[in-house]
Amino acid sequence: MQLQKRAAGLRAASSRRSTVRVCAQAQVATVTARPAVRSVEHEVPAELDVEAMYKRLEARSKALIQLEERESSTYPKVKFTLKQKVGLGECWKIVGMCPELGRMKPEVAPYMQWTNGDVWTLEAKMRPGTYEFKAVLRKPDGSYLWEDGKDRVLEVPFGASGKNVELTNIKFPGA
Repeated sequence: MQLQKRAAGLRAASSRRSTVRVCAQAQVATVTARPAVRSVEHEVPAELDVEAMYKRLEARSKALIQLEERESSTYPKVKFTLKQKVGLGECWKIVGMCPELGRMKPEVAPYMQWTNGDVWTLEAKMRPGTYEFKAVLRKPDGSYLWEDGKDRVLEVPFGASGKNVELTNIKFPGA
């Protein structure tokens, strides 16, 4: 009798997705739980129109891209300039907290463009706000060397047409 009450309590406490089985032999009780087999016929429609789902998803994606393009056309253009000679195969990236600068991931941050005189530039349309960023040197083997010190701070003002940021005094750890 007491074992039956415990089994009923176990059944009530178990989730709907499993069944409880109680076996009692010579004053020893064993409780096992196993997943219940459930039919999915009632949970999922018999036919899914996958093509229609893809078309809706594509339309939503295109609408979001168009919205972002419209909004970003009003963002101020920020021009980063860095004058520093680097070795063969090395290049500069600006890595920052905003999406336009890779969200602090150098692998996705934009490359700066080299011009004569070892001047590196990057132009990016950025949302107004305050962002932290660093200059990062990409080595020929694919590794990254971050500039030493605190993050630099960039203030992108509301309503401005553009901003120039000149990077100077770049130091690396141990240098």
